Amino acid sequence: ELTPFLLARINELSQGRSLKANIALVRNNAALAARIAVAHARLKRMAK
Repeated sequence: ELTPFLLARINELSQGRSLKANIALVRNNAALAARIAVAHARLKRMAK
């Protein structure tokens, strides 16, 4: 209950900038996770 309230309040105080920053962070994390997964799969294939 507290987290949604805090996120909404921070979003309000930052005039939406915090939401945009959080969305960018999620996208960047997903892109990094994909690169790590590809590298891991390649390493596993090379080990065979």
